[in-house]
Amino acid sequence: MLPGKTLETFDFAAVPMLSKAHVSAITAGDSWVGKGSNILLFGPPGVGKSHLGSAIGLALVEKGYRVLFSRTTDLVQKLVFESAIAKLDKFHLLVLDDITYVTKDQAETSVLFELISARYERRSMLITANQPFGEWNTIFPDPAMTLAAVDRLVQHATIFEMNVESYRRRAAEQAKGPGRPAQRATPANIQAD
Repeated sequence: MLPGKTLETFDFAAVPMLSKAHVSAITAGDSWVGKGSNILLFGPPGVGKSHLGSAIGLALVEKGYRVLFSRTTDLVQKLVFESAIAKLDKFHLLVLDDITYVTKDQAETSVLFELISARYERRSMLITANQPFGEWNTIFPDPAMTLAAVDRLVQHATIFEMNVESYRRRAAEQAKGPGRPAQRATPANIQAD
């Protein structure tokens, strides 16, 4: 899990479409894990998807569940070389952060699809994504594979849309204070040392 990313430190007020009571009920009523159901968190970068995924995972660890939190690209690359999908069965929940950063590399997308298929209706996954399902063709090169992966993930899933302004952008603007306005880097204003 990510250090300091708990339900207590998550700013539910900044994501008004997300019900704290609903998220608390999910972590308290953990029957979804036993059923192999999933949680899918969607929204732009910087809105707290990773924080919330980590917090839910930590709450389950505190209840005695085995949870693995990993950036999706890291786990997929490891699985390509180790063929260890079966070893992940010991985890009640896999938290796959930033699934949409997986590239269209055939080996990576194949192992990701195999992982989703292997856990389907058996073990739970919590997935964070910056892109809606309609744009997942950037992950899976084959439209049929995209459709099959999405179908398996959503059949028994709770989906949270977190479409708000980025925390990081908001914090940067608040910290900016008086001074020169920020400029975009362009070839004209970049100087070599």
